[in-house]
Amino acid sequence: MSHQQTDFLETADRIGARICRDAIWAGRACNWVGWAQGVVDGPIAPLYRAMGPDVYGGTAGIALFLARLHRFTGDPIQKATWEGALNQALGRLETMPEETRLGFYTGATGVAHVLIETGRIQNDGRLIERGLRELTRVCEIGPRPEAIAVMEGSAGAIPILLDATERFDRDDLAETAIRHGELLLDCAIKTNEGWSWKTVKRPLPKNLTGFSHGVAGIATALAGLFAATGDSRFRDGALAGLRYERTHFCREQGNWPDFQQIDNFPATDKPICRMAWCHGAPGIGLSRLRVWELLERDGKVRDEIEIAIATTEAWFEEAQLRADNDYSLCHGVSGNAELFMMGAEVLERLELRVIAEEVGQRGMEQFERNNLPWPCGVAEAGETANLMLGLAGIGYFYLRLHAPNEVPSILLIR
Repeated sequence: MSHQQTDFLETADRIGARICRDAIWAGRACNWVGWAQGVVDGPIAPLYRAMGPDVYGGTAGIALFLARLHRFTGDPIQKATWEGALNQALGRLETMPEETRLGFYTGATGVAHVLIETGRIQNDGRLIERGLRELTRVCEIGPRPEAIAVMEGSAGAIPILLDATERFDRDDLAETAIRHGELLLDCAIKTNEGWSWKTVKRPLPKNLTGFSHGVAGIATALAGLFAATGDSRFRDGALAGLRYERTHFCREQGNWPDFQQIDNFPATDKPICRMAWCHGAPGIGLSRLRVWELLERDGKVRDEIEIAIATTEAWFEEAQLRADNDYSLCHGVSGNAELFMMGAEVLERLELRVIAEEVGQRGMEQFERNNLPWPCGVAEAGETANLMLGLAGIGYFYLRLHAPNEVPSILLIR
């Protein structure tokens, strides 16, 4: 093990220790209070509150990070805390809103996956069995037209269902995944530009590109269904989604526009593109890496991978000049670096991993070694413990750097 890899594990361990220190216990369950994003009198604003049970901003996501960390450290406090976080998530499952319950990041599908993964990590068949029961309960809800994107709906549930089908030989889960895929085909808005999906309630000039809420994530889920079933309808839907995003690609910026941002600017301005896992080149690059694995390895997909990598690398070169970088998984440095981690694996280009390692080294030098708080993903707020916006996700990034073959991506479920 290299000295650098040891540093990465030590950084993850120190982050884990702070998360454990700040847990608030009640019996066998624990929770945290911290910063989150929410709607207050209209606009999204930072909120300081107790965490919910979900993967994105709640105790299930924290439990997953601490369970993976404990696998390397053997720390009994980490073990007790991930168990307490998971108990809290299970105790609050019924409070999840119906409209996001199907989601991997926002709903019970994600909690079920965390149960299965922690059971596998800890060699605990009871956790795996509970996870499969919870996944079966989610299947009983059925697909919902208002919940289709990766973040809260069908496109996020499909990879989890396919993974569980393969691991546990569960045809019923495969059938549910197919039903989700058929809903995505039915909901597609089919034009000469390609296929897109309406994933948000408010009116927008165009349907969203991007991974977490847009076409890229849905196309990737459909590609996974084609690989699992051989049903050409899913392949055709995936390719039609890629065509939509190609139609709106901004060559000048090497990026794809975020149509949520367009209303505030004159029509004459250039498209507004973001640089994040959720919206923009890093997340779309991840989607193309997965499509490259699953479908015909055509030149257009490979070109888009190279564009996304080049645009994200250029962003990192500029970002290192700023001291206020958000390091979160959802829309910060750690999430953007996942493109290089996954690119190194899928394309067998180890130099891409070196870029991610340099990003990690820079973060340690700038924040951890100076005892400064990590910049998290809630604007105008401080550190928070959760996975996609906070410390658990930053720690997860450092675990990925330490052992990329043992710690799978949480941003692209394969």
